[in-house]
Amino acid sequence: MDINSDRKVSELDRHLVEFAQLLRTVGLKISPSEISDATEGLSLIGLVDRDKVEAILQATLVKNVQHISAFQEAFRAYFATLEQKEAWQKEATQQTNQWNQQIESTYQDLRFQDNELDISEEQRAVYASLPEKDKQRLRDFLEKSSNGTRSGVTVDHSYQPMVERVLRGSLEYWRKKLNEDEPVLSPGSTNGVLSEVERALRDREVEVLSRDLKKISPEEWPEVIRLIRRLSQRLASQVTRRYRAARRRGSLDMRSTLRKNLRYGGVLVDRSYRSRRKERPRIVLLCDISGSMLKYTEFIWQFVYGLSTVVSGIKTFAFGESLIPLNGKFRKGQTFEAMVKEALSVSGKEWGGGTNLANALETLQKKYPDTFTKQTLLLIVSDAQTLEGEKAAALLSGVRRHVREVLWLNTLPERRWSETPFVNAFLPFCQMYECFTLGHLTQILNKQF
Repeated sequence: MDINSDRKVSELDRHLVEFAQLLRTVGLKISPSEISDATEGLSLIGLVDRDKVEAILQATLVKNVQHISAFQEAFRAYFATLEQKEAWQKEATQQTNQWNQQIESTYQDLRFQDNELDISEEQRAVYASLPEKDKQRLRDFLEKSSNGTRSGVTVDHSYQPMVERVLRGSLEYWRKKLNEDEPVLSPGSTNGVLSEVERALRDREVEVLSRDLKKISPEEWPEVIRLIRRLSQRLASQVTRRYRAARRRGSLDMRSTLRKNLRYGGVLVDRSYRSRRKERPRIVLLCDISGSMLKYTEFIWQFVYGLSTVVSGIKTFAFGESLIPLNGKFRKGQTFEAMVKEALSVSGKEWGGGTNLANALETLQKKYPDTFTKQTLLLIVSDAQTLEGEKAAALLSGVRRHVREVLWLNTLPERRWSETPFVNAFLPFCQMYECFTLGHLTQILNKQF
């Protein structure tokens, strides 16, 4: 009796350790003491009631509400039937084998005069992910490059570095186009259970990205905040890489190059480049805080604020009937609504009333004259339903002449813009996008940065 009891405990310990390892793999931090707490909890309630088991494990192993969705998918997959796990394992193995075959074929496809090209594994993965017609175009380019130029001049192996640079540039373009600047990786884990969890979490993310922000429930808020932070960090990293690259070198300075190489009889040994100066944009965020806009503004503000690590001089303003400066009022963990209410209490203004973009733009120009420069990206978040629309359009016209760009994120679907009287008046002076999902927001900012 005692031996059987010890075996049951040992088996329970093994499963809990395996489950904890699965949770760690998908991002949760699990300590030995928490596994011990889970073991003690399960010993009290038993293993008969699945819902109670899940509740005990969630209570003891999950410390952050943002990880609940990952826990739920991991629990579902780990405690699935043996038949289901075998099916997932078979599918994961097939996908991995297919992927490995595709990667192996790149060593045959991507060659110059029968020589293997120096390209990274990630670039090979990009090529493997392309549609067949686009793969064929790259193969045609390599074949023509190997055979010679249009003038009939025979090429040799010395041309290979140039061919590699062209191919890398093309694959970099496709990497961005395929997956919004995320690395193209192999299709999931070789472990069937983990592969299923990763698939389910990707599906959840896609669903959240495509959902109207006002339909996201309070219970889902922590998960969405986690996603917003990850997306904004990715975009921030993208901005950093782009502007670093811009500082390396510009176009070839032919006059300086020829002068420098006179000593070599005109052979271009040393090359000079013009410096290419490209400054990072300064973001001015102007948020409509009318009742219908507040939830949209909360999400968009959280996203844009994540860029502050790489974008200097970010300034945030809210507007209702008047302009409300929010610079320096952000505190970690504070919601946008709480920040606005605090600013209103200090300024003596009240929440509610109408929306007046004209008043906000006029105040910006008078009280904050240094706000608008040729490096400024003015980001307006509003459904364009405002008082004094014609005056606002005239003021926006003046602002547009002094800034780099005006982006208008309209939370109404584009099909409904005709219902708003002043949209057509604003359109000549800004790039207006429909933006009522996180997917919309990600696509818009990717285009601009």
